[in-house]
Amino acid sequence: MASIRELDHLKIPLKDIKLATNNFSDSNFIGQGGFGRVYKGQLPLSASSTKPDRVAVKRLDVKGGQGQHEFLMEIVMLSSYKHDNLVSLVGFSEEGNEKIIVYKHEVRGSLDKYLTTDLTWVQRLQICLGAARGLNYLHDGAGEGHRVLHRDIKSSNILLDENWEAKVSDFGLSKIGPTNQEFTFLVTTAAGTYGYADPQYVSTGVLTKESDVYSFGVVLFEVLCGRLAMNGKYDDERRFLAHLAKVHYEEGKLDEIIIPNVRKQIKPDSLQTFSRIAYQCLESERKQRPRMAVIVEQLQISLELQIGCNCRRITRIGLWGSSTGGSPWSFKLEGHQRLRKIMIDHNNWIYSMSFTTEDLSGQHPSPTHGGTGGRSKGEISEINFDTDEEITGILGTIGVTASMTVISSLTFKTNKKNIIGPFGKETRDRFSVPWDAGSFAGFYGRAGSYLDGLGCYLKATI
Repeated sequence: MASIRELDHLKIPLKDIKLATNNFSDSNFIGQGGFGRVYKGQLPLSASSTKPDRVAVKRLDVKGGQGQHEFLMEIVMLSSYKHDNLVSLVGFSEEGNEKIIVYKHEVRGSLDKYLTTDLTWVQRLQICLGAARGLNYLHDGAGEGHRVLHRDIKSSNILLDENWEAKVSDFGLSKIGPTNQEFTFLVTTAAGTYGYADPQYVSTGVLTKESDVYSFGVVLFEVLCGRLAMNGKYDDERRFLAHLAKVHYEEGKLDEIIIPNVRKQIKPDSLQTFSRIAYQCLESERKQRPRMAVIVEQLQISLELQIGCNCRRITRIGLWGSSTGGSPWSFKLEGHQRLRKIMIDHNNWIYSMSFTTEDLSGQHPSPTHGGTGGRSKGEISEINFDTDEEITGILGTIGVTASMTVISSLTFKTNKKNIIGPFGKETRDRFSVPWDAGSFAGFYGRAGSYLDGLGCYLKATI
């Protein structure tokens, strides 16, 4: 990452910035944040030969809440990391008492101004998808051995260009963490914006990439529901969108809080895919939240389903448990097959699973996944499904044995309102995901001596 001394070529004379903004006149004022006031402007020809004419100028309020560290952090971040879905740095000025950052002006402003408008569902999906790609780049594509944790994802920090393309902005609070571990974490003073901030981060001060995922989940529900994360006109649970959205999703009443113009347009499969991934972002346990790469994938599928892609898509949900232990395994149902039986070897942990399917030619057992090296000494449980019965949800917990992360318990829900389980020993580290009847398409995961990780295949049809 560049140092501030290497960025002299980005310096813009203060006199040019004053000229561009008519000396920071009120007529050029376009917004204000924790950093200070923002002005639109047009750089003089002498300063814009290789820079965009139209710029946004952020002027640090030296009496405000942010200071030199945030000023330098944003300049260094934006000069080091380039992506179509990140805001573009033009330059900066640091003369006298002034600290100013100059960006390319995104003419439509910030996403929060459009939540209640008549933006179509397709436009909203495309905006979400662009923002997710930008955040995924920060988490997994910014550089070898490290990732960027934004710390203040919210709709007002997602800017829109003339083509409604999303640009993630405002990196003054960002942190850099390592990528050589499954769960990057940093202990910091909690930062962010009330209503968007990850409750675990606020309570513990432990920052992870999953903290950004939580905040992005709030933004997804803002876009779906057409309202901000906090609404001051309510004094009850409706004030906080994250809580309201989770309750309505779990009760199957999400339609009640979707903005009306979107509710009229949205196709059921598109809504199902979008709301499911948004809900997973808000999971209380960090390990249950999806990676940004998975969010990008699911938003792309939601978009394809909405615009009428004549396809049958099967997607992976999860993975829970370990993503590195054991070896990969997969059990996927073909269109002509039905799941008739699950065999589970379990004690305090899930040792192994196997499956039996049925088609016109009879029943077919699958290989056993897990329990290698003779690690199969628990209780054998058998789940048999009726011909018209199928799984509509999975609940489980994660445990640690011999320093390995494994699946410790599993429970299954079916379309006949049966709850089967738990098998194994439940812990506090829980995961769960529901889905509609007709969506189940199989399981996948990682396994060795134990069932190390588990995810599921779901299908969406139009």
